[in-house]
Amino acid sequence: MTSIRIAIIGAGMAGLKAASTLHKTGMNVTVFEKSRGLGGRLASRRTEFGHFNHGAQYVTARHPGFAAYIEQAKSFNAAQNWKPNLHHGQETSPQQLGNLALDHWYQGAPQMNKLIGPLVEPFEILKQHQITRIEQLDTRSFALHDDLDGKFGPFDGVIVTAPAPQTAQLLQPLSQRYDPIGDVVMAPCWAVMAAFETPLPTAFDAMLHPSPAISWAARSNPSDDLFHRRCPDPWVLHASPNWSRDHLEDDQERVIEKLLGALRDVSGVKLPDLHSVQAHRWRYARTETPLGSSHLNGMNGRVIAAGDWCLGARVEAAWRSGQSAAHAMIETLIG
Repeated sequence: MTSIRIAIIGAGMAGLKAASTLHKTGMNVTVFEKSRGLGGRLASRRTEFGHFNHGAQYVTARHPGFAAYIEQAKSFNAAQNWKPNLHHGQETSPQQLGNLALDHWYQGAPQMNKLIGPLVEPFEILKQHQITRIEQLDTRSFALHDDLDGKFGPFDGVIVTAPAPQTAQLLQPLSQRYDPIGDVVMAPCWAVMAAFETPLPTAFDAMLHPSPAISWAARSNPSDDLFHRRCPDPWVLHASPNWSRDHLEDDQERVIEKLLGALRDVSGVKLPDLHSVQAHRWRYARTETPLGSSHLNGMNGRVIAAGDWCLGARVEAAWRSGQSAAHAMIETLIG
């Protein structure tokens, strides 16, 4: 079965779940990732004093299959339970408090991008390869073209797990079958990574929807000891979708100034001096209107779109979509 060649575009949770599933059947899998790291929005940034989880902050496990995956990740020392001291802002709605009653929160260990650890198997992963076009060679094979004029293939099947707008750019030229991807809505998010010289004097480690500007603020690597916080004290701020849209093209300095000001206002304390501060813009961060199905296939079932945006704004949605896309590819190619 190694004669069956599959290309996966994107090395986030959906792409790696699809790749791992297909690899286990004996298919020859190649993953193409445009960035230097793996995990997509399960992102962490290393610094001299620790790391910032500046993408997804935690995951839930409502689906039995993903719950089993989390237990597997724990056995790999790649996941851990997380229960921060949480402050709920006035902007929080009852729907945003679902985790308090039923959900458990988990993080990658020691940082979020480690959560993909159990999925990284000995298949080929080509980093810093941004795929710009999928070429149909015949009814059963395809080639990929990247931004450096590279050409790869032929492949018997392709699974695309990029954010919905980028997936649409790749697939809609192939077939009208992929037009529904254009109805998916994904919100941007500005993230600020601030390290304070001394601990922020609060009794909480995270704030959920504290203001119109900030949807989330959390201390990286929180400690149960309120009186012996680490220094520098690292915090991640996520701007709300509406604020991020309104300030999408602002420069980083202005975004940092505005969001730190909002943190000062909602925390009610004087912010300590900054040791360092950075900002990162996620153009496609959170699914607001999903596709409504686990994946979308076309080209006789050989080119499949997948990602969290198919089902909703959760990491487990990405895992489920990747698994579903892989099973659909198996059904097409080997029955």
